[in-house]
Amino acid sequence: MIFVVINIIICAILVYISFSIDKNVKGNSSNASLVNLFLFLGVIFLFMAITIILCLDNSVQHTLLSNPDGTQSLHVELHNSFPAALLSGRFTYLIMGWFAVCSCSYMLVFPDYKKYKTVTFFQVLLFILAVYMVFFAPNAFTSVTLAKGNFLRISSGIVFKGKLSGAFNVSWLTFYNFLYRGLIPAFVCVMVIVRAENTTSKLKQQNMLQNVFGIMLSWVVFWYINLCSEIHPVLNNFAPIGFIPELYFFARSNGNDEIVDARILLMGFVRLLIGFVAPMLASAVFFIILLPVSNVNIRIFELLIYVAIAFVFFVFMLFRRKFKNSELFRNKMYSEDFERDITSIDFNLEANEITGSVFNVFKKYVGSSSMKILIEDGVGNMICIYSSDGDKSFSTPIDQSVADVLLNNHHQIVFREFAQTNNSVASVRSKILGVMDRTNSDAMIMLSEGRQFIGLILLGKKISGNIYSEYDYEVFNKFYSNFFVVGYYVKNIMNEAVVGTVKREIRMSGQIITSIQENMDLIKSKKVDAGYLMVPAHNIGGEFVDMIRLTDTRHIFVIGALSGKGIAASMGMVILKSIIRTFLSETTDFKLLVAKVNTFIRENLPKGTFFAGTFGILDFNTDTMYYINCGIPALLVYTRAYNNVIEVQGEGHILGFVKDVAPYIKVKKVKLSEGDIVMIVTDGIIDTKSLRGDIFGKTRTQTALMENSGYPAEKMAKFTYDALVEFTSKELENDITILVMKYLGNQAQA
Repeated sequence: MIFVVINIIICAILVYISFSIDKNVKGNSSNASLVNLFLFLGVIFLFMAITIILCLDNSVQHTLLSNPDGTQSLHVELHNSFPAALLSGRFTYLIMGWFAVCSCSYMLVFPDYKKYKTVTFFQVLLFILAVYMVFFAPNAFTSVTLAKGNFLRISSGIVFKGKLSGAFNVSWLTFYNFLYRGLIPAFVCVMVIVRAENTTSKLKQQNMLQNVFGIMLSWVVFWYINLCSEIHPVLNNFAPIGFIPELYFFARSNGNDEIVDARILLMGFVRLLIGFVAPMLASAVFFIILLPVSNVNIRIFELLIYVAIAFVFFVFMLFRRKFKNSELFRNKMYSEDFERDITSIDFNLEANEITGSVFNVFKKYVGSSSMKILIEDGVGNMICIYSSDGDKSFSTPIDQSVADVLLNNHHQIVFREFAQTNNSVASVRSKILGVMDRTNSDAMIMLSEGRQFIGLILLGKKISGNIYSEYDYEVFNKFYSNFFVVGYYVKNIMNEAVVGTVKREIRMSGQIITSIQENMDLIKSKKVDAGYLMVPAHNIGGEFVDMIRLTDTRHIFVIGALSGKGIAASMGMVILKSIIRTFLSETTDFKLLVAKVNTFIRENLPKGTFFAGTFGILDFNTDTMYYINCGIPALLVYTRAYNNVIEVQGEGHILGFVKDVAPYIKVKKVKLSEGDIVMIVTDGIIDTKSLRGDIFGKTRTQTALMENSGYPAEKMAKFTYDALVEFTSKELENDITILVMKYLGNQAQA
C-alpha cells in the first residue's frame, strides 16, 4: 500500500506545482503549456496508483505457508490480473507514451510557442500509434500483475524475434518504451539542437539546449530505474519518475531570463544536488536499509519509511533556514528590498548624494555596473547630467522618431536583448543600440511627461556579465514613477546651469508654473466657460490647476495644493501634475486614478507630503460633473433655477496619509443645467484673516460668487480674489487658487 500512497503524494505535488506556475504567470501561452504538462504527469502517477489498487483489490491470493521452525506465515502473490487492472495498466502506459509525445511537441514550439500544422499532425499520428500498440497489437500488454504483492509486472508478447549473436527477442513493452521514451525524443533533440545553433538570441539558445539536457537526464533516470529494477523489482512502481527531470528543466528554461555563466551553472548544480538529489538519495538509502523489515512486517516497514522521509526533509529544511541568506540560497526576487531602498531616498540630501544613492540601489540589487542620467536641454539635445563613472561628456541630439516608436508601443523601458530581437522597435533598432553602444549600457529607461520626452536613465552592463531579465523589466516597470521623480529632480534641481542661487531657483519655479499653465488643455467646449486664478504668496508655491482633454465631450480637471512651501512644494507640484497625465494613459477608471495618485504621493514624494484638492470630470453629453473630493475646503455650486449657492463636498480624504485610500473615497456626481456655476477654491481663500482676525470663510466666498455671476468665469475668479484682498487689507500669507466653470448648456447653441 505504501507504493499507492507515494504515487498519490507525487501526483499531489505535481498538481500543486502546476497551480503555482499558473498563478505566477497568468495569461502566458508558454505558462499554459507547461501547466498542462505538470497536470498530465500528475494524472500518470494517479493512474499508476489506481492500477496498483486494482491489482490489490482483485487479484491478491493468500497462502498460509509452514516455516522450517514450525511457525506459519502468510504469503501474498498475484499471478494473473483481472480485466479492470489490465485496462488501468494499459491506459497508464498509453498516457505515458502520450506524455512523451507532448513533451517533444513542447520542445519543438519552445520558446515562441507558435502552432505548426506539421507538429500537430505528427502528434496526432503518434497518439493513434500508441493506442494501437497498447490496445490492439497482437499479444501486446497481455497482463498486469503484482508479483509478491508489492510490485507491478507487465507482460506482453514478442514483436521482434531473431538471432544476432544469440537470442534477439523484443517485446511490445520494450519496443513501446524504446520508441516513445528514446527514439522520438532523440530525433526531436537533434532538431532542437540544430534550431538552437541558428538562433541569434543567446538566451533562447541556452534555454532550448537546457530542454535537451532535461530529456537526456530523463534517459539516465529511466536507465537507472530499469537497472535497479533487476535488483529490486519494486521500483517498477515508480517508472513515471523518469519524466520528472525533463519537466524540471522545462520549468527552469520557461522561467529563466539570464545567461548562465560558469559561476551560475556551478551554483545551480550545487542547489540541485542539495535541494533534490541529496534528499532523494538519503531517502533511497533509508529505503534500502529498511527493506528487509518488509519481509517481517509490512506495516512497520511503511511506518519507518514515512518517519525516515520526514526526518530527511526536516534536516534539509533546517539546513535551508540556516543558510537562506547565503549567496547559494538567496532569493533572486529582489523587488521588495529594491522598493524599500528606492522609496526611502531622502531628496533633502545633496544632489550628488541622491543620485549616488539611486545608483547604489541599482548596483546592489540589479548588478548594474554604471548609470548615466541624460536630460533634454530645451534646445533639442540630450546632455549628461549625472554619470557614476564621472564622465559627463556624452551628449546626443534627440531623435523624435525613436521617442514616438517607444511611446506608441508603451516601451518606456528597453533592454539590449529586447531591442535586438523585438520587431516592434525594428525601425529604430540601430539608433537604440547605437546609444547603448556609445554609453556601454544594456538598459534604457525613457522618462516622459505624457507625450513629452524629458530624459533617459542608462544602466551599464551587469557586473556578472549577464543580461537584464524579464524580472528586471517587471521591477523597473513597477517603480517607473520613482525613476520619473529622479529624472525630474535632476532636470530641475541638480542642473547647475539652471540653479545656482536662490534668485535662480525662484525664477526657475516661476518658469515651471508658467509651463504648467501652457501645457493645460483648456476647456474649449461651447457648453462651458472655464477660468482660473493662481496667486502664490511668495512667488512660488505648491498649488495648481490642471485641465486635461479626454475626448471631445469629456474633460478632466484637478485643483489642489501640496503641503509645503517654496521650491520643494513647487517641484512636488510639477511632478504630481506630470504623473497624473502618465497615470491617465494607463487607466480609464476614475477612482483608480485617484488611488494611484495617493500611492505615488505616499511612496515617492518626501515624507509628510499630502495633497488636498478635487478631481473632476465634465461630461458634456450627459450634462454631468463627476468629482472626488480629496480634502478641498470648498466646492460651491450656484443653481440658477433656485438662485442659490450650495456646498457639495462628497466623501473624501486627503491624499498621502493612508496606504490604500480607495475605501475612503467615492465618486459623486452633480447634474448641471444652463446657467449653473461651479467654483472650487483652496484653503488660502477660506482661511485668510483680516487685520481684525476675522476669516474670509465660505459665506463671503458664496457672496462673491453670487455678486459676480454675470461675468465671464475668468473675471469671476479675479473679482473674488479682489474681494479677498480688500477684506484682508494686508499682504497675503497663503497661496490662492480659484477655479470657476460656468455651464452655458443650450444657451451656447442659440
